[in-house]
Amino acid sequence: MKRLGALAAAALVALLLALPLGLVSAQDGGASNANLPPAFLFGTAMADGLPVGEGTMIVAMAGDQKVGSTMVMENGKFGPLELMQPTGGEMMVSFMVGDRMSDYMYDWMSGGREIVNLDANLMMMMPEPEAGAVGPSGPPGPPGVPGPASADGAAGAQGPAGAAGPAGAAGADGAQGQQGIAGPPGPPGPNGPAGAVGPAGAPSPMGIIALIVAIVAAVIAVVAVVMARRPAA
Repeated sequence: MKRLGALAAAALVALLLALPLGLVSAQDGGASNANLPPAFLFGTAMADGLPVGEGTMIVAMAGDQKVGSTMVMENGKFGPLELMQPTGGEMMVSFMVGDRMSDYMYDWMSGGREIVNLDANLMMMMPEPEAGAVGPSGPPGPPGVPGPASADGAAGAQGPAGAAGPAGAAGADGAQGQQGIAGPPGPPGPNGPAGAVGPAGAPSPMGIIALIVAIVAAVIAVVAVVMARRPAA
């Protein structure tokens, strides 16, 4: 009997210990499923460096889930932009400003309150227009002002010599130059051959007279010799 009482007491103690654990587990499961307080953003929405127009819609997305939206007020101001708790597991929130995607990303935090600038400077989220037909060419514009002359480039390598062209016409004779200095006399040349004997000349009267004078002189000389040899009387 005492043994049965001890077992009942042990079972009661175990039941009392297990009951708080079950209550705590149930409370934890309920808290995880409850919605957490949202986050709130304030700031300015810009596009290409300028505030977006009043009434532009800002949409907050966590993956494929929309978690909040608001309209832009004057001078691009917005807020509060209420961001509900994402339920798909994606906690990073992106923002569309009109038809453009902002490069700002917000890490969702329950009860967060921040001032941000949404710069929508990326490519517009719209299909690119198709190219149209090529239009006619416009008239040529006026010629531009000539640019300054550039510096001469380096001389290139010398090419091969071309074929010889035809000879040109002879030029006119040039003017006679000044007479140069006389050179030294040359050596005497060799004697020329003897000339032919010329014909005998006609007798000259002077020769006859000379012959007579010679004869007279001879006679006088003979007489003088004879006279000189005669003895004196």
